[in-house]
Amino acid sequence: MQTKNNQFHLLYSIVIGLFVMLVSGFCFADQGINTGNHYGKTNAPFPVDYVKGDLSVMVLGSGGPAVTADGRASAGYLIFTDGQPRVLMDVGGGTYKNFASSGANIKDLDIILLSHLHIDHMGDLSPIVKAMYFQNRPFNLANGTFPPGRTAAVRIYGPDANGLPFPAAIFPQADPNVPLYPSTKDFVDSHYDLYTGSDRYLNIFTRAISAGIFNYQVNPSPNGQGNVEVSPDWTVYEPVTLVHEQGLRITAVAVNHGPPPAEVPALAFRIEYKGKSIVYSGDTSSRSTAFDGTPLANGGNMVEISQGADLLIYDTAIMNDAPDGPNDGVFFQLHTTPSRIGEVAAAAGVKKLVLSHITAVTQSRLDEVEALIREQNYTGKISRAADLKVYNVGMHNHH
Repeated sequence: MQTKNNQFHLLYSIVIGLFVMLVSGFCFADQGINTGNHYGKTNAPFPVDYVKGDLSVMVLGSGGPAVTADGRASAGYLIFTDGQPRVLMDVGGGTYKNFASSGANIKDLDIILLSHLHIDHMGDLSPIVKAMYFQNRPFNLANGTFPPGRTAAVRIYGPDANGLPFPAAIFPQADPNVPLYPSTKDFVDSHYDLYTGSDRYLNIFTRAISAGIFNYQVNPSPNGQGNVEVSPDWTVYEPVTLVHEQGLRITAVAVNHGPPPAEVPALAFRIEYKGKSIVYSGDTSSRSTAFDGTPLANGGNMVEISQGADLLIYDTAIMNDAPDGPNDGVFFQLHTTPSRIGEVAAAAGVKKLVLSHITAVTQSRLDEVEALIREQNYTGKISRAADLKVYNVGMHNHH
């Protein structure tokens, strides 16, 4: 019995020792320098060093779900106000790596926008959330601010469920009461809920590393009372204000992404600050008619939300004639053709159009994409997104 007790205590000591080494190891790791929005030790220029002016966007991912030869990350954008990182807009696969290369410090960032719940738009959510807290750690150690460290909730916004189940003709065994896509709340809770979330360990881990008190909210109302609901009905223009604080206003509206009966609940976003504006299409077909052919008011929701935008970031995944496989019609109900991009940008009077969510279909044909856009009488500027490219809204330079 004594031998077994000794073995137990030895094993217990080893386990505890390994845990202490893991956590304390971070204490001896290079903490970098925490100055403003810049994170890192080197004096070499980072993408964040090119952020200037009132409102900027850094592209963390300019690609889609399929691998491209140039290694684009999936969709992701970091919004800055007055040079400080303020909003993350989609966090697809690869955005974490590009964020790590950006030089940005998001320890105080608390707004994440998810256009829809496809993996190439939210796959790096948890790695980036965890990174926020690791960027709080060196600040707390240097300034003695833990406990409590960061206490601000991470606010995550995204679409409500549309209630559409798996098509019974294909999945006769599927529960008709279970929607094909969860609501954003159900999705986020499935990660972070204290009792049921797959990543629930963050609730204690952020404290163990002296970072802060992990907390999150899903679609909180701007007035702090209850939650906002963004209707998934893209056939009517019903914009909803998600955030309205300190001069920052964020609006969302439903857009079409996919065919019936498997439509994806999806949103487009408009960000306004100090008279400047950025609009992001997310993924959408940008329909101008309902499925029954009824014309939508004013050309549809993408035209409406993009009115007068300084910068419009657009889903550029398909061509007018491609992909052209025998079953590829679905892509034209998921994404926007170059001609339709041009129609929207021209009708909305957009100042600069940024082509993003670039795929293998469009990568080698971007000259043709631009020509098709110009044929729709769009006369504003056109730019091709690239990972870690920075756009300073209202300024002529981008990097």
